[in-house]
Amino acid sequence: MPKTLEERINELEARDQIKEVIANYNHGYDKRDIEIFMDIWEENAIWDLGDPQGSCQNKEEILERLQISWRDIPQTHHYTVNIVISFDRKNGEATSISDVDATAINKEGVPSIVAGTYYDKFSNRTGKWRFIERKVKIHHLTPVSEVR
Repeated sequence: MPKTLEERINELEARDQIKEVIANYNHGYDKRDIEIFMDIWEENAIWDLGDPQGSCQNKEEILERLQISWRDIPQTHHYTVNIVISFDRKNGEATSISDVDATAINKEGVPSIVAGTYYDKFSNRTGKWRFIERKVKIHHLTPVSEVR
């Protein structure tokens, strides 16, 4: 059965709100804004960073991991592209896949280029779209030599 006009408008609004959640991950992380970064997660959200960093199982663990990351990698710039969002209207959830390019400078001052993919799950059960899971797949993390 085709979607009604109201369902189509609701999906467009939800898609825009989810893209804002994805963008606020970057803004919160890169600008070290704890309030923005922590507001994008459901209470028992999973942040799976893969090996060797592991997985966080709730907002408390996410905050701990964030602070360790900021200590070890004091400068980052994330750029998320190729966002594809799918909806499970019946359960008020959505999934997305997107690619990320990032630059980072670790605490020793070594710059790196990172390429990866995000596999995300979202919920709006609190009335606001938030992550219930973000799985990060790093394809490469390459140190960059200075160009002279």
